[in-house]
Amino acid sequence: MNLRFLVDSMHGYVAKWLRIMGYDTVYLNHVEDNDAIKLASDGRILVTSDAELAKTAEARGVQVVLIKGLNEEEALRLLTEKFDLSLREDSLRCTVCNGELEAISLEEAARTIEVIPKGISKFWRCKECGKIYWRGSHWKNISRQISSLTRFKHG
Repeated sequence: MNLRFLVDSMHGYVAKWLRIMGYDTVYLNHVEDNDAIKLASDGRILVTSDAELAKTAEARGVQVVLIKGLNEEEALRLLTEKFDLSLREDSLRCTVCNGELEAISLEEAARTIEVIPKGISKFWRCKECGKIYWRGSHWKNISRQISSLTRFKHG
């Protein structure tokens, strides 16, 4: 099942982490409710803390997860448990624009970034915005965060 999300403007943290995990996630920044519902009606799951928007969207057949009253970590854990989310290595996404990432060579990366991080040989580039990614020292923290989210999903 190819889950796709639409996250409202109050939950950038949730959108970023869904993208890090590899899920196609549109982040709404100041969009009217009707436009949000229209965007979600193509099969995206609307994630919001706006009860009125959730009610209207559900009435129009949109799948909604209401995260009202939850902090960002709790909301992410709820989504992880509800949809059995995990890190999708085959579907890496740009945290900035949601574009798909493609593997690039060390040489290609070197043409774009000034200093190649020591010991890094795998790089990805966003097909949309061109941002370059690699798994540096920050990846341990990202992996730990994802692991903590997914560790307890069935218990």
